[in-house]
Amino acid sequence: MNIIVTTPKKEIENAAKEAGFVIKNKGGFYFRRLATNPTKLEVGDKVFYVEDGYIRGFALVFNIEYKDCEICDVTDRMYDAGWYVEMNAATWKWINPIPMKGFQGWRYFNSAFEIIGGWLDKKPLVKSL
Repeated sequence: MNIIVTTPKKEIENAAKEAGFVIKNKGGFYFRRLATNPTKLEVGDKVFYVEDGYIRGFALVFNIEYKDCEICDVTDRMYDAGWYVEMNAATWKWINPIPMKGFQGWRYFNSAFEIIGGWLDKKPLVKSL
C-alpha cells in the first residue's frame, strides 16, 4: 500500500539539491526516515510527497529496513535510527498537483492521480483556477 509524506518548507531547497544530484549522476536513490514502520508498505509501492500545499509526485520503493543511521550524500547530514524507505530516483513521476496540507509523519494513500512528467522533467507549476 502506498504512503504519503511531507517535505517540510525548510527542507524544500535540500530536496531540490538532492534531485539535481541524482539527475547529474544519471541515477541514484532517495530515502525517507520514518519513526514507525509502515507495515503495509511493500517494495514496488509508491511514496508520494506533499510540498508547498500540494501532492507533487511519487517514487517507487526498492528497500525498507531499520537502520541505526544514514548519511545523505548531498547534504552530509546524518539521520538518526529509524525505518528507512529507499526509492529509486529514476522512478520519480510528477503528478498533476493535488491540494493537501502538510503533516508530520506518514499516512497510507490510495487516491486517484494523473502522471504528467518523469524524473528528468522540471517541477510542474500549479495551474491557477
